Amino acid sequence: MTLHELKQKYSAIAKDMRALHENIGDEAWTDEQRGQWQKMKSDLDGLDEQIKREEALRDADQRFVEETEEETRDGLDGEERGGQSQDEERAQAFDTFLRHGMTEMTTEQRQALRELRAQGTAPDEKGGYTVPREMLNRIYEAMKDYGGLASVAQVITTDSGNSIDWPTSDGTSEEGELLGENSAASEGDVDFGMETLGAKKLSSKIIRVSNELLNDSGIDIQGFLANRIGSRIGRGEARYLVQGTGAGTPAQPTGLQASVTNTVTAASAAEFTWQETNALIHAIDPAFRRAASFRLGMNDNTLKLMTEMEDANGRPLWLPEVAGAAPATVLGRQYFIDQGFADIGVDAKFLFAGDFQQFIIRRVRYMVLKRLVERYAEYDQTAFLAFHRFDCVLQDAAAIKALQGAAA
Repeated sequence: MTLHELKQKYSAIAKDMRALHENIGDEAWTDEQRGQWQKMKSDLDGLDEQIKREEALRDADQRFVEETEEETRDGLDGEERGGQSQDEERAQAFDTFLRHGMTEMTTEQRQALRELRAQGTAPDEKGGYTVPREMLNRIYEAMKDYGGLASVAQVITTDSGNSIDWPTSDGTSEEGELLGENSAASEGDVDFGMETLGAKKLSSKIIRVSNELLNDSGIDIQGFLANRIGSRIGRGEARYLVQGTGAGTPAQPTGLQASVTNTVTAASAAEFTWQETNALIHAIDPAFRRAASFRLGMNDNTLKLMTEMEDANGRPLWLPEVAGAAPATVLGRQYFIDQGFADIGVDAKFLFAGDFQQFIIRRVRYMVLKRLVERYAEYDQTAFLAFHRFDCVLQDAAAIKALQGAAA
C-alpha cells in the first residue's frame, strides 16, 4: 500500500470515528458502540505507525535525490549556471573550511569566509564563523523535530544578542468605564512587570568527525553537521523552554513550568479526570480561549491517557485528525505534544492550556561554529562546536494555566 493510500485509509477511518461520535450525540454509548470505536482506533494506531515508517523512508529518498542534484549542479560549467550568488559562494567557501580549514582555500574563498566571521571573536579561525544561511536553515529544520512548544509560541529573531526589556502584565481585571457628557476619565493604572529577554548560550557539545569522512567529497558534510547540531541544540533548547528554572550558574531561561503560576489542582497525584481538564480550560479568561492559538499542551503519556478517557455518557474525549478537514482534538480543543512536560505526579504541572502566542521565544539569528583541529589530532579527527543563543518569557500570566497533580 502506498503512502497516499495509507493516508486515505487513515482519513476514511477518522471520518467514520467522527461520524459515529456525532451520530450518537449526547446519548449514552452502548458496549457495542464502544467496541466499534475501539476497533477503529486500533486500526488507526496501526496505520499511523505505517505512515510514520513510510514518511521516514520517503524523507531519506528525498535527501538522496537532493544531494545527487547538488552534485550534478556543481559539475555544470560556471557560464551555464550564470555564475554563483553570494550565498552560494559563501556556502562553498564554508564547505571547504569545514573539510580542510584555511590551508586549501583560494583567496576568493578566504574573503567570503571573512564575511562570516563571528561577531566579537578573535580575528582568526579559532574565533569561529557564523553558519551560512543555507546550513542554518537546515539546522533550524532539524530542530523542529524536538519540542512542540516552539511550534505554537511566538518566536522573534534578532540580529544581535543584546538584552531586551520586555513588559509583562495580567490585564484580565482591567476594563473601560462609561462616561457622561463633559465627564473626566479616571485613571486606570496598569501593573506592568519587566522581564529581561537575554541570549542564553547553548552549545552543541563537541562533535568529532574522522578526517577520512571530511575528505570524502561524496559526503554532504554540511548536511551531516546540520543534522547533528540541530538534534543536539533542538533537544537542549526544547528542555529549557519548558523546564528552565531561571536560576543556577549559568542562569537558565525561565521556562514555561516556572513561568506559569496559575494552576488548577487535580484531586489525585496519580490520575486525573475529564472534568478537571474541563475545569482547567474554563479557568482561563474567555478572551484567551477564543484566540486562534489556544491549545492544550502535554506529553505523549498524558495524551495516551486522554485518548482512553470517556465522559459520563461513555463518549470519547479525543477525536482523530481528518487531513485537510479537521485537526485532532481533546474536548473540542486542539493540542500539541512536548516531551519536556512532566507526567502526572505530586505537585507536577502536567497539562497546560492557554494562548501560547503569549509565550515569547527570542532567538539570535546567527549561530557560531568553531573548527577544532589540534585537540583530537592523535585520533586523526577534527572536532566542531556550535553555539546557539536564545531566551524566553511569558508575556501575560493570565494567558496560560496548568493542571497540577495533588500535593503529597
